[in-house]
This record gives sequence, C-alpha cells and structure tokens, in this order.
Amino acid sequence: MRKAWFLVLLSILLPAGMRPVAAAGPQAVITIPPAVEVEGEELELGKLATIEAEPVLREKISRIKLGRAPRFGETASLYRTNVVYILDRSGLAGTYTLEMPAKVTVTRAGQLVTAEQMLAAIEAYIGAQAAPEWTGWRLEPGRLQERRVPRGELAYRLEGDRTPPKPGVNTFRLGILVDGAVFITVPVTVRLAIEAPVYVSTQPLNRHAEITDEMVRREVRELATGHEWLGELAAGRYRVTRDLPAGRVLLLGDLEEKPLITKGSKVRLILESGPIQVELTAQAEEDGWLNQEIIVTNLSSNRRLTATVVGPGLVEVKLK
Repeated sequence: MRKAWFLVLLSILLPAGMRPVAAAGPQAVITIPPAVEVEGEELELGKLATIEAEPVLREKISRIKLGRAPRFGETASLYRTNVVYILDRSGLAGTYTLEMPAKVTVTRAGQLVTAEQMLAAIEAYIGAQAAPEWTGWRLEPGRLQERRVPRGELAYRLEGDRTPPKPGVNTFRLGILVDGAVFITVPVTVRLAIEAPVYVSTQPLNRHAEITDEMVRREVRELATGHEWLGELAAGRYRVTRDLPAGRVLLLGDLEEKPLITKGSKVRLILESGPIQVELTAQAEEDGWLNQEIIVTNLSSNRRLTATVVGPGLVEVKLK
C-alpha cells in the first residue's frame, strides 16, 4: 500500500520534462487507389489521394506536385517508390502513412460530347445564317459519332471556309473547344431542307421577254439548289435570259435587269473633248447597262466606237 502511494506522490512531484513520453506516430494517412482520373496538366497529390490529417498539414500535402499528367487518351504509371521519395524530400519523412499499391494507373479525366450537342451547334450556326426569305428550315443529321474530350468548359465554332448553308447535303468542320482552346475538329454532315417563296412561270417564256405579273406566280416550296430567285421581282424591270418552259421555278441565271440600251437600237452619242461636246446618232451593237462600255456605230461616219452607257438611250465618248 505504501508503495502505491509513493508512486502517486512521485508522479506529482516530478517535473513535467522528466516524465516519459510516448513515441509520436504518423500524423497523416494518405490513400491512393489503384487507378485514378485526373484533371489539368499537373499531378497534384490532393487531386488523386484521400488525405486524413489536421488542416494545415493536409493543405501542405495536397499541394505536392508529382509530375506531369498524361495527355488525354494516354495512360501513365505512378510508382509508390516515387511518391515516398517526393514526400520525404518535402520534409514529411516519418509523419505519414502511405496506403497505395506499388503502381497506380493514371488517366486524364474526360467528358462526352454527344451527337445531339454537335447538332445543336450546327443548328445555332444555320439559324444565324438563315436568309430573311426563308419561311422554314430543318436539319436531317447524318451519322454523328459522340466524342470524348478532356473535362473543362465546352464551346463550339465553325472552322475553315464558311460558305453560306445551301439546301441539300452540307458538311461543316466543327471545332470543339475545351476551356477556350480547340481540342479537336470534326466533320459534321447534315441535310438541310429550306422552304421559301419562289417564282414559277405560268407560261412558256421566250428569251429576252420582259417579265410581267401575268407571267409568274409566287409559291412556297422546298428549295432544290439554293440558286432560286427569292428577291422581289418587280414587273417591267427584268427580262428572261433564255427560253423557259411553263411551270419552271425561276433561278438567278434565268433573269437579268433590262439593259438601258438594247442591241440594234438608235442611241444618242455624245463626243466630248475638253469643253467641247458634239451630239451624234449611233447604233448600239450590243446590249448595255449603266456605266458599261459597249460598241456603237456612228451613223454619220459608219465608224465603230467604244462608248460608255450613261443613261437610257445615251452613250458617251471622251476624246483625249
């Protein structure tokens, strides 16, 4: 009994620094699974391990760099011996327990870009390019394959030659951007159906016939070529460039503005030399539009001249 009381008294009287202290154990437990997916260009311990430690130490361990991350689509190996070496070099020797296999497989984390997402990007582009004359349009997608890309903010943009969309089959080069940089460019093929009001001939039309309201009617149809005449067709302003059958949808190449001067017509010819002007009568040898140069024949001298069309039935030659 006296011995027990002596030990209690001794523990009270001994200075604190003289008491025996238990050996300090690991202060952190770091767990890395056999396979991990990572984001970003560098391997940070905090992004691929579970760390149990007090906050300050956990933050320090989390920031430790283990090297470069593999490129997307590639696989890298992380070895336990390397991790131990880096931890010890960071001044953590003896303060942690590392739970990981001898080798860990590291891949780059990714996300899926679906066919629907790519089609939506093409639809947005066509919607912005749609002509005001279109009354409706729709897309029929071709074979679209989903794509796996790195994680990050997704965006899309059209690459290459941005020709206006046309009815029928269109192939677009769609750039898929991750965090603002193009990761991959993929071809996207779609069929575009467009409806718009067109002009249809109501009767056979002869070449150079002047268009009147009775010669055409307006109908909403699905466009076949993209070269259909969709603009306003003012009567008396245009003429036919070739013989056309009844029921034909008029194309851009079927019509032209009426010339100010027609071949074989008599025209007023102004000869100008400095302040002197002389007006003569000539014959046009070809059709002519404003500011265009045409060949005319001076009926007084039967001489051919190159003259500029300056108005209806009026041409001009400036002599030097």
